[in-house]
Amino acid sequence: MDLPALRRSLLALLGQGTAPKLDPAEWQELDRLAALHRLAPLLHAERGHDEVVPNAIRDGWRAAHRHSAIQALAIGAELEDCCAILEHAGHQPIALKGAWLTRHAYPAPALRPMRDLDIWVPVEGVLSAYQVLLGCGYVMAEPPEMALEDVVRLDKHMPPLLSPRGVVIELHHHLWEPAGRLDHVSPSADGAAIRGRAKLDAAGIRMLAPQDTLAHLIVHAVYSHRLDCGPLLLTDIDFLLRAAPIDWPTFWDEAKAGNWQSGARLVLELVQHWRPGAPIELAGDPAPPELLAMAPDLLLQELDTRQSAQLAATLKTGPGKLIQRLLGRRSAEGEAAATRDMRHEGGALGWAASRAWRSASQLARSDVRRQSRQLAALSKWLGQ
Repeated sequence: MDLPALRRSLLALLGQGTAPKLDPAEWQELDRLAALHRLAPLLHAERGHDEVVPNAIRDGWRAAHRHSAIQALAIGAELEDCCAILEHAGHQPIALKGAWLTRHAYPAPALRPMRDLDIWVPVEGVLSAYQVLLGCGYVMAEPPEMALEDVVRLDKHMPPLLSPRGVVIELHHHLWEPAGRLDHVSPSADGAAIRGRAKLDAAGIRMLAPQDTLAHLIVHAVYSHRLDCGPLLLTDIDFLLRAAPIDWPTFWDEAKAGNWQSGARLVLELVQHWRPGAPIELAGDPAPPELLAMAPDLLLQELDTRQSAQLAATLKTGPGKLIQRLLGRRSAEGEAAATRDMRHEGGALGWAASRAWRSASQLARSDVRRQSRQLAALSKWLGQ
């Protein structure tokens, strides 16, 4: 089975292209990829009446849409409650990415499933905000690997919390990773200006301005995740651009000043190709054709092999980073390093041995080695 070709068939299906002609096994594999990357509810809405798609698969998409609609009700209620708690405590929370998109961009919240809620508070108040939520019945989803004070210094968000409703909350104190955390350059952001442009919506939820949400989606997807966040990135941006006007000259000026212009150009070219009709004005140098060609594989990469592929990619781009990971060390530019508490994984050596065995077995596969080469190529380009 040609998995790269199936990935492109799925993106074409998502982009209103002609439904592919596949055999039953290929349809099953395409459906697996759609479920893995949370695409089934949107495919139900956009392609649920396409008779080229097998009935059983369309029925599965319909069920996924129904489940997503129920889940969206719980997440929406949790967003309002969590933000109200933090507002009452004086923290002025800002809901990020999916919270704005489901309420103000997508035709219905069910079409954009959310794994968690990202909420941003100023770094100087994040420890206090975290304690407020813990005092209101929220619990840590898992034991923290570092002292919370070190998390504030070295990470972009606090350890995930589980709400009384069972919704995962990520309390952010940075929009994206601090400098020195990635295998490539970390873009900069004027956090104060971005917070100043945020507004309360009709439900009283503080949201980023749409233009800042666009920037956040791009930096998060390309620089923080090297596109492994999935094809919802393409529909997120498509629906955002149809819902809100963008001041393109200002957008590109800010992208250049923050050193994320190349990533923005890459993402917006992908949106133009796979979701044609989105109102986009491009600037800057075109993205390399080889990166555009490999993007479908990265957007739809296998999630169970990405750690192995990322470790191998890190070895190609900077072995120092790999050594830090193996030793359980975490660092950021201008900050003292901290060591993660890895006792639950048998310590750093136990984790390294387990990870090495798992990675060696996975990297014996040609598709995982290809995944690693693609991640390394993207990092190398981002670091130029």
